[in-house]
Amino acid sequence: MITVGDVVADRSLNLQLAAGADGLGREVTSAHVSELTSPGDWLRGGELLMTVGLLLPMKQPECQAYLSECAAAGVAGVALGLGHGLPYQECPDALRAAAQEIGVPLLMVPDETPFIAVTKWVFETIATQERRDLQAAMEINRRLTAVATSAAPLQALLAAWAEASDTPCVVCDSGGGLMAATPGTDAEVLEQACRIPFHPHAAGGGWSMVGDFEVHTVGAEMPLAYVVLGADMNVTSRSSSTVLISLVALDIERRNLSDQPERRRRGQVFAQLLRPGMKHERARHLAASVDLSGEHYQVAVIASEDADALAFRMHLGLDGGLVRVQGATVEIAHGDPATLMDALIAHATGLPAGIGAPTAPETLAVSAMQARSLLPISEHLGRVVTASEGETVSLLLALGTPEVIRGFSNAVLAPLDHLDPRDRLELLRTLEQWLRANGAWDPAAHRLSLHRNTVRNRIDRIAALTGRRLDDGDDRMELWLALKARAALPQ
Repeated sequence: MITVGDVVADRSLNLQLAAGADGLGREVTSAHVSELTSPGDWLRGGELLMTVGLLLPMKQPECQAYLSECAAAGVAGVALGLGHGLPYQECPDALRAAAQEIGVPLLMVPDETPFIAVTKWVFETIATQERRDLQAAMEINRRLTAVATSAAPLQALLAAWAEASDTPCVVCDSGGGLMAATPGTDAEVLEQACRIPFHPHAAGGGWSMVGDFEVHTVGAEMPLAYVVLGADMNVTSRSSSTVLISLVALDIERRNLSDQPERRRRGQVFAQLLRPGMKHERARHLAASVDLSGEHYQVAVIASEDADALAFRMHLGLDGGLVRVQGATVEIAHGDPATLMDALIAHATGLPAGIGAPTAPETLAVSAMQARSLLPISEHLGRVVTASEGETVSLLLALGTPEVIRGFSNAVLAPLDHLDPRDRLELLRTLEQWLRANGAWDPAAHRLSLHRNTVRNRIDRIAALTGRRLDDGDDRMELWLALKARAALPQ
């Protein structure tokens, strides 16, 4: 980049600054000669506009209008030719004052410096800088290519990039997890890069601007990773960034291809473990072949329209688990419930998902069956559902609307609701503890710190008030559901 200050500083041109010193840092992208008094439509920004002022009235209003239009068009500066046979031998005061007021650098071109000399200097200097930038970019590309075949090419590439450029580069997996970053990358930049909302269905090879970053997607059919680059790059870094991204993408694609046989093998072992009636010895042998050494594992099943992409993300986000695609679902086995739940939240938010109970490797089919059966419930509730939930009454209650559940509980317990508050609470508490004790008198009396006859009298009274036969399983279940519903939806 060359600036107005660079043009003034070159002694071969012998230009002098007449006004507008604050604008010496403006970039000069070209040199242009025009005698138009209204040149705005012919300018594109960055020009050093040269004129002899042939048609320009050197009065304050006209000079201000002329320079205001030049400034609005983005000129870097205005150069006025002075000398023998030209309209002016000295810079007019009106033009100098207008340039100072508007802030446009005004240069004086002496008689011995033709405009063509200024034009030639500007374009030759730009060409020299571009050639130097290109050579620097080629040297960076050579270094990047040289390290691309190292034992750890991804980290080596980013280290080489950090030596050649101040632009940070962060590589994230398809779930937004950090894979690698240029050495010395600021922690805040790392955090911002990993917080970028990566699109799980983004087309491979695409890129977008997100805030102060360029985000490049790696992956032909599904996102394998994202390369996040600082968007504020100089010309050299800009020229080399495409090579960096291509080499990073090549390494990630190579990793993916090399991992595919192992992922297929683990998926086949998983399918065998899900067969019903698996013998203990056979299950343990299969589990050991894929490094599953734990005693218990849970199976999660997720419904997804893009099961292959989801399975890939879950594979990257879950170390030590088994993942396979089964129709429109993804099935996962993992030994750590917290890690499994975190992965579902990170990669499958909003998708129907069920998690079976922890079980030994030989009975994974049971956990998988539980997880599959929970998918309709998960879709209805809009969240992940676990088998431990599925064994409780609260899950069944969650399937109904609050109005229906409250109406059911009120209908069943209405005869007790009309009693004196203290009497009602005693009866409801006695009923709950008696039902929890499975109708056993002595355990219920012990929990309530009452005599067993007092408990019996209260239960008989409840039966009479509600019209339920408490020696009947269905009637007892109705009362239990009503109590649970009221606890879930208090008045």
